[in-house]
Amino acid sequence: MKNPGTSLRKAFAAALASLTYDGKAITVYSQLPIVTLPDNYVYINSMTHAQVGNNQIFIHDCSITLDIVSKQYKQLDYDVTDGIAAEVMNTLTQFPYSTLTDDDFQFVAPVLASSNYLVEQDGSAWLVRKLLTFDMTLIEK
Repeated sequence: MKNPGTSLRKAFAAALASLTYDGKAITVYSQLPIVTLPDNYVYINSMTHAQVGNNQIFIHDCSITLDIVSKQYKQLDYDVTDGIAAEVMNTLTQFPYSTLTDDDFQFVAPVLASSNYLVEQDGSAWLVRKLLTFDMTLIEK
């Protein structure tokens, strides 16, 4: 049995590598970055996976949470995070998961399981975060 975590993280990061919003590139991190961050970015916040296979094949139920972050300076505004989230959804729903090239797993049926907001104060600015959680099945090759 193989660990799907690395494949899951790499597949989502690769799928979102060319993400843009309002004509500007949005940086996507495969984990929480520890560098100076741009005002708008996406990172893979968390992942879970559990093996549900049988004797014939290893199947994993997986969940991945993407954290969309926008730093707001003048007023609290959800429009930027919502716009980036729409681009994320457009990218991921068109991504060919069933034919994803991965040496270890086949990705099947990703669906948006939940979406929620978190707002944090960062000095004189606000961090508006939108978390998108996707559920899917991975079949070990």
